Amino acid sequence: MPGGDVACHGPAGQYAHVEADDAAGRARQRELVRRGYDAISLAYRSDDGQAASSSAEDVSRYRGWVAELAGLLPAGARVLDLGCGAGIPPTRELVAHGLQVIGVDFSAVQLRRARRLVPAASLVQADMTALHMRSASLDAVVSFYALIHVPLADQRALFPRIRAWLRPGGLFLAIVGARRWTGTERYLGADMFWDHQDTGTYLRWLEATGLAPVWHRYVPEGGSGHSLILARAC
Repeated sequence: MPGGDVACHGPAGQYAHVEADDAAGRARQRELVRRGYDAISLAYRSDDGQAASSSAEDVSRYRGWVAELAGLLPAGARVLDLGCGAGIPPTRELVAHGLQVIGVDFSAVQLRRARRLVPAASLVQADMTALHMRSASLDAVVSFYALIHVPLADQRALFPRIRAWLRPGGLFLAIVGARRWTGTERYLGADMFWDHQDTGTYLRWLEATGLAPVWHRYVPEGGSGHSLILARAC
């Protein structure tokens, strides 16, 4: 899954509001994303890590984010990558820093590529909203452009679980929405679903679950953008 980092969403495009309050509706939205990434895996990101319609800056910024995180972690730290997709660039960069990486994604096509491209990572095909991990077993959790595809109710329910998986002082680094939006669009030839809150809401949600925000940065994406948030487990 991770995705949508080169798309601009909102009233300027063709979209439909499809927010679902019921569990079955949210499951259908997640399934739309899974099928979408099965279909567009290579179009979304090539084996060299380059994203569709992007420049070398796209790859270099992942390297910068991962390097900054790695500098805050102990050697050999255990890191969970939620929505790792094909494993490039972030999962591969995490491994390159000597970290023990567990990558999770629910797209079979993406995971098949990740196993080939990042063989040193432990990779699991699973829906992050149903993932089980041992409490206090991780030094960090990362999620780049993946949470923005998860229905908001499921996102909010995931944050306390992430906190439980982290050791005290563990770090959570994620790309989330910068403004409120939900909808579906055609993306690289497939139907895709997005759902995200504004930055302030995410900061409040994290703090309420024991993940204290350390900093947040706006990441511009064409005419729109996302927020990169670092939080620490209290």
